[in-house]
Parts: sequence; C-alpha cells; structure tokens
Amino acid sequence: MSEPRDASELLKIGYKVALLVFTVGQSLSSETSITPWYILSVLLYLSTNLLFYMLKKESFRSLIAVLSIGIAIAMFQDHPLVILLLPAHLYELASTFVCKQGIASSLLMMIPLLLVPRQLILLYILIAAVTLIYFSTLKLYDNKLRGQHSELERMRGDLERVHTRLQENNEFLRQAEYTLKLEERNRLSQDIHDNIGHAMTSALIQMEAAKRLIKINSDQASLLLDNAIHISKEGIESIRFDLKKMKPPTEQMGVNRMKLFIDEFSDKHPIRTAFTYEGNMDFISPIHWKIIQDNMKEAFTNMMKYAGATAVSLHVQVLPTLIKATVTDNGQGKGKIVKGLGIIGMEERAAAVGGTVIVDGSRGFSVTTLIPYTP
Repeated sequence: MSEPRDASELLKIGYKVALLVFTVGQSLSSETSITPWYILSVLLYLSTNLLFYMLKKESFRSLIAVLSIGIAIAMFQDHPLVILLLPAHLYELASTFVCKQGIASSLLMMIPLLLVPRQLILLYILIAAVTLIYFSTLKLYDNKLRGQHSELERMRGDLERVHTRLQENNEFLRQAEYTLKLEERNRLSQDIHDNIGHAMTSALIQMEAAKRLIKINSDQASLLLDNAIHISKEGIESIRFDLKKMKPPTEQMGVNRMKLFIDEFSDKHPIRTAFTYEGNMDFISPIHWKIIQDNMKEAFTNMMKYAGATAVSLHVQVLPTLIKATVTDNGQGKGKIVKGLGIIGMEERAAAVGGTVIVDGSRGFSVTTLIPYTP
C-alpha cells in the first residue's frame, strides 16, 4: 500500500513548495523586511512539513499539522502573505479527524478569513478553492491507486495459490504415473508368472518324466515330450500376445507425438494450429518421424520469426513410395527464399535418408519434406 501513498504525498509536497515559493517571492518583492526570524520561521516550516510526511501515525501527524499552522500564524504578524499557506494544512488537519474531508476542510479554510487583510481576501479564497480541488483530486487518485494496488495484491495471491495447486497437481500426476508404471510392471510380472511360469513348470515336469521313461517306454516318453513341446509353444505365444498388446503401434507413437507438440505450441502462442494425416502411417519408421518432427519444429520457429502468420498447419501424407510432410502458414511469404542455417539443417536431415526439402514463399510459407520409403 505504500507506493500509491508515496506518490500522492510527493504531489502534496510539491504543491506546498510551490505555495511557499510564491509567498516568499512576494515577500521579497514587497517592502517588508526579511529578518533572521523570518528565515528561521521558513526553515522551521519546511522542517515540520518534511516531518509530517516522515511520520506514519495519524496522531503524530495531526500534532505536526497544528505546529505548522502555529508557525504560519506566528509569521503572519510581519508577513501577511504567509496566511496563504494555511489552506493546505487545514485540509490535512481535517483529514486526520473526519471522514467527509470536503465539508470539514471547506469550513476550516473559511476561519482564517477573519484574519486575512482585505486586499488578500480574493487571493486567499482562490488559493483555498484551488487547494480544495487539488487535494480532493489527489484523494480520489490515491483511493483509486490503493484499490488497484489491493486488486493487484489479490491477483498476485490468487496466482501464487494457482501456482501452488499446479505444482501439487504436477506432483500428483508424477506420483500417479509412477504408480501406473508399478501397477503395469506388477501386472506383467503376474501374467508371466501365471502363464509362462506354469507352462514352463508343466513342460519341465513332463520332460523329466520322459527322460526317465525313454528307455522303459519310448512311446509314453514320446507322448510326454510332445505335450511338453505343445505347452512350451503355447507359453511362447502367450508371451508374444501380451507384448503385442503392450507395445503401441508405430502409427500411434508418431501421430501422438506430433499432436502433443502442436498442442504445446498452441498453448504458448496465440496461433491457430491444425494437424491432419492420410495414408498408412505404419510405413513411417521412427527415424522418419524424427526427421518430420525436427523439420516441423524448425518450420514453426521460422514462421514465428518472419512470417507474421496467425494460422499454421501440418499435413502428413503417405504416398505409394514417398512420405510427404507439409507445413503451411497464412503469413506474408517471400518471393526469394534465402537459405539460412535452419533450412540447410532441414535439407541435411532429409538428405540423410535420401529425402529432400522444398521451401515456397509465394503464398505464405510452406515447407515440404519428401522422404522415400520401401513398402
């Protein structure tokens, strides 16, 4: 709360200084002699006013305001213009005691009219009116700033609470992810124990029995071996089936990775994004997905720097012998493309697998990565 108050008080100090300079200047230009007492009184007046704004307690401030008024009245006998300093102090004195400062200040400002010389009445009324308007405006300004400062503090507190909750949620997600991994490992271990362990144990028992019967009853031993082989095959097929269920397809891994990157990009930048694909995504190998993703990131970065676009899209298409990944935007474009390190890097990545990169700036920017593959 101190910043709005400090700004308001600085403006009040400036107003008082301007009044003091005016009165002192008028005194110097008049025939009134400037005595050491007058100089001392001015210095005391300055000191009390500075002390008024250094103190924070309202009770102390009211005493300092009364002291400043007393100094001004003491100087009034020899220098009548000092009476023009009273309206500012009377307004501040009223502000320490009553809520309706405008009414109280107006009444207090009228009291010195009993002492003001006739030739200064109009000037005093003018100074009093200007002081009332100026200080009332500062009060409104101060209240508005205090309200904004309070709102800012409230929003800062809300932001800290949201940040704390986000950290707690992230920690919860990490714990949940770790728990899911443990549960999956436990499930896999249990499946292997139940399916493979029992099968291998049964096969081992039958092979031991066949070993003992091979010289006594070869037919029975052969039957036991056939059963053991059959059980072992079933166990191996069960392992393959479980692993196949656990391993996500190549298409799903690549497409989801692209979607994740584009969603993160949309969250960080106010740009519309779109991702589409067609064809058999299983033909795109992990190294091909890596090249497409790296080139897409570079194209998005260049678009943010130079294109001034509001929308960008990625389209991946699997053709009979080519993988085509195109990034397009609705930006300004450019007739002549100057190859920088970014474009050269994209070309090198594509060339490593026999592919190429085509950059076009005729209608916005478009970057097309072509990668050959064997079906």
